[in-house]
Amino acid sequence: MLQYGQVKEELFRIIERLTGSVRDEAAQSLDSVKAKLEEEAFNLVILGQFKRGKSTFINALLGESILPTAIVPLTSVVTILRYGPKLKIEVHFLDDRREEVSLSDLPAYITERGNPQNKKGVKEVTVFYPSEYLRGGVRIIDTPGVGSVYRHNTDVAYSYLPFVDAGVFIVSADPPLSESEHQFLQNIRSYVDKLFFVLNKIDQVSDEDLRESLDFTARILEQDLGTGRVKIYPLSARWALEGKKTEGNSRLQDSLLPDFE
Repeated sequence: MLQYGQVKEELFRIIERLTGSVRDEAAQSLDSVKAKLEEEAFNLVILGQFKRGKSTFINALLGESILPTAIVPLTSVVTILRYGPKLKIEVHFLDDRREEVSLSDLPAYITERGNPQNKKGVKEVTVFYPSEYLRGGVRIIDTPGVGSVYRHNTDVAYSYLPFVDAGVFIVSADPPLSESEHQFLQNIRSYVDKLFFVLNKIDQVSDEDLRESLDFTARILEQDLGTGRVKIYPLSARWALEGKKTEGNSRLQDSLLPDFE
């Protein structure tokens, strides 16, 4: 049986041999792969259409309101959350500049309101945070939602697909799965083998409507993935975040997030 250490060292040797004989763009990709191996990083990428609650879902996992949320299409650049001993936010610009900013300044760089069409030239933002979810090299990555009026958001989401190790595909109970989401899922499958499906916002529908939404979503997903191969986790990210921030609050159990965790 192959040992992880042996495979890792062989990959390093392959990268070393290839680096001097490929174009600059490919060399940069090889550098990224090498860095990822060195860090033993695992990219858990949150995917889906705009306004499905992806940022709130991440906040719920962390138990803290780190990422901004709003009623309008919000996230405009990729935001990477990784482990750090204390909260620190680093903005990486397209010209390779880096700048450390406060949590209150974060919306000015990653939202459409604060940074319309990414006019500030932000490549990505990294948030370091002391969460158990992020130990051991796991990086939770928030991507812009697809399908909004902001085409560049969709382009950014698609451009990050090659970096996905596993994905959480977020849909919501109301409105149900759309044609654009279905198309996005088909495109995702060219890159991602490991997908978790979350049906968010169960707090906004009745039990009867929730069952109907679950049945409808499962039926559509099974057209692509096969009957019996789809497991959907219904939950309320909003309730989960409220529950984690308020000790002893029954909201956390009502949210069904513990089932997903």
